[in-house]
Amino acid sequence: MEMHITSHTFKTDDWETIDSIWNSPFFYWKRSGLRVSPPVPLQIKVMGKIVDASDEGWINIGGLSAMFIQSIQARGSKGQAIRVEVGEEILEDA
Repeated sequence: MEMHITSHTFKTDDWETIDSIWNSPFFYWKRSGLRVSPPVPLQIKVMGKIVDASDEGWINIGGLSAMFIQSIQARGSKGQAIRVEVGEEILEDA
């Protein structure tokens, strides 16, 4: 699987959207892993509700709720920069 790497610099000390995903209903089962460095809290919101969260610096995205738009959010400090990597589904923190 191809890996997608970006960076994000926080503009506030609150939750900010770092990525979004939508999967076709024909690929609802597809999941990917999103990892941030340095680790910060992450959450996935769908239609305004949190469907998953992690304090570990990684989270799996996709799945059934991705038939709607998933907004992946991170919380950091204003001015803090993070590296965002999206690739294979994460089965365990390695």
